Amino acid sequence: MRIDNHELLKQLKEWSDNDENAKIVSAARLLPLSELDDEALTIIADAYIEEKEYKKAVNVLKLQRDRLDGDYHWHFRMGMALYFVALGGKLDDEKRNDILEKAQISFARCMNLNPPENVLNEAGNFLDLIESEREENEDEEDQSECELYDEEEIYAIEDYIEENFGDFPTIFHEIYSPDIHCDIYIVPPTEKRDYYTLITVGMGAHIMNVPEELSEEENGRAELLICLPKNWKIGENSDEWFWPISLLKNLSRLPLNRETWLGWGHSIDNKEPFANNTKFCGSLLVYPEDVDDGAEVCKLPNGDTVNFFEVIPLYREEISFKIDNDAHTLLEKMNVSHIVDINRENVCKGYMRKDVIDSARIHSEKIINKKLPLDEINGCNHIAMFLHWCIQHGFSNKYFFSDHEELVNRIIGGEFIDLRSFIMDNSRGDLTTRYLSFLGYMFTRRYYDWHNRFDDCFYPKDVDKCAEEYFGTEKYNCDEFQDEAYMFAPFDSDYYKRISEYIHKAYRIFYNEYIDYNYNDSLPLIKKAEKLFGCKLEFKKHQQDACYESRRNVRLCKKSGEYPITFVLIEKKESNESQADRLSRILNTCQEPFLFAVATAKTTENILEKFYEKDAVVLKSEDLKESCRDLKRFFGIKPVVLEFSEKSVNIMLPSKNGEYLLLKGKQK
Repeated sequence: MRIDNHELLKQLKEWSDNDENAKIVSAARLLPLSELDDEALTIIADAYIEEKEYKKAVNVLKLQRDRLDGDYHWHFRMGMALYFVALGGKLDDEKRNDILEKAQISFARCMNLNPPENVLNEAGNFLDLIESEREENEDEEDQSECELYDEEEIYAIEDYIEENFGDFPTIFHEIYSPDIHCDIYIVPPTEKRDYYTLITVGMGAHIMNVPEELSEEENGRAELLICLPKNWKIGENSDEWFWPISLLKNLSRLPLNRETWLGWGHSIDNKEPFANNTKFCGSLLVYPEDVDDGAEVCKLPNGDTVNFFEVIPLYREEISFKIDNDAHTLLEKMNVSHIVDINRENVCKGYMRKDVIDSARIHSEKIINKKLPLDEINGCNHIAMFLHWCIQHGFSNKYFFSDHEELVNRIIGGEFIDLRSFIMDNSRGDLTTRYLSFLGYMFTRRYYDWHNRFDDCFYPKDVDKCAEEYFGTEKYNCDEFQDEAYMFAPFDSDYYKRISEYIHKAYRIFYNEYIDYNYNDSLPLIKKAEKLFGCKLEFKKHQQDACYESRRNVRLCKKSGEYPITFVLIEKKESNESQADRLSRILNTCQEPFLFAVATAKTTENILEKFYEKDAVVLKSEDLKESCRDLKRFFGIKPVVLEFSEKSVNIMLPSKNGEYLLLKGKQK
């Protein structure tokens, strides 16, 4: 339908002047609104508001969003329409509060655009009404568990913000607060600080669960801030402009919801981008920029301190780099402005985490860039096949098994399962060593080592060989495949059988090399243990199942009347763990072949008795109890753990009352 905008606008104005809003609404239902100019849309939105059809008014106003962001009147209309939508609809509390919060932000945005005094006052009245709704909600809800600053603490924090960051004419008050009450204070751009500063107030009412070695008074409380460029549309409700506020609110509740703490250098993974217009998907906490020394801390009247941390949004690869290195190393590499720029350079582009072996994203990008006639998930084909083989052959670790027991059992039982969606959903398309047992990890590192890509034993090379074998050399090299034939092979059980043959062959080569290395590497520890205890230890080269060897030794000793001992031998390394936690971790993982040297002994007398008579420290922890629970099932006996350094040894003995004893001594 062709619209005569001039005649239409003339008619709409006439109806509006005569307060014939019903006629405007009736006409609007027949018009293609997306083709109308802003003057016509404004008349229609006002008519919907007058006729109390507020949802329709919101939809019309959204059509003007991009063009009228600097128009105070548009923000006022949007705030009013949203306010009445929240009050008038049959909405649950969460949805209602969300809409009220958006209305609040629209009115605040209107007031920041220097409207005439009558509009300023009216917007302020609506904000008071919304605040009343919030207080009424808080009265109705059980607020007994909501952690709040007292009045003196609020004054202290507001004075601190004003002194160090500037005046805050606008506060985005939280409508509903189930746990903490987190407001967002908006410090507008000034000549000195030519950008917005958004600051949380309320997060620090909760004292975080900091580690024992840190003082709660100094480290237990925190508030967050983020700096946005002066052209940022503060108060705009669409995700592309609102995500910094959502981010601050979500981070402020993280310590409470996860019983953890946040401090300098901590990174937080959001798992997905904050909005459609940015690839930022994580955060790094640093001390605030552009402030005086010491200004990162606010002193409360009771003597506690509140630490202020600035949120720096990160790309996926930057998060990975920080995890593998540390915050200092990432910050040295970044050297970027602390003011958010959604188009800034990704300083770690192409970086892959150390525990990531391969990523479907790398291969899916080839499908997109080369415009291959394939689904993007085909980039995960060879990764899914490799993980399937690892699970089927018992190389997934016990944590993976406990989380996905049904899946693992089906694969071990011989069922072929398409793991591509599983990998995409659970690890964003990454093949990670966190899925694998120690032996699976060692094999994967060797077979998938990109530094050895010119070796004959290299999985991506075998994937290409398998594709060439399937298609034939001529088709394998055809123009249609564009050197990516491996993603065109049908993903089915036949493909799995073909690629499995290559993986089997590589594993046999790896295993024979590795057991020689492991055996020779463990012999010095065996000799040290033999000298320390004065007995002969059995340590087999083909130690496929250390648990089985230990259980067998226990059975033989029962028949012969001898005393069985199982030793776990390790090289001592520097660690910040407590000895109990370290022992717990060792016992949790020592049943994996080759992770630690496991040896057995038969003795005619109980040679451990003399050690029980010596002074020893009792190792206790809840985790240790959990770790000991299944040891008899694994080994048939609780093992003695020996930690050797160059001149000393830690002996950890299972005691008669079910605990472990720690003795420290020198090697003979």
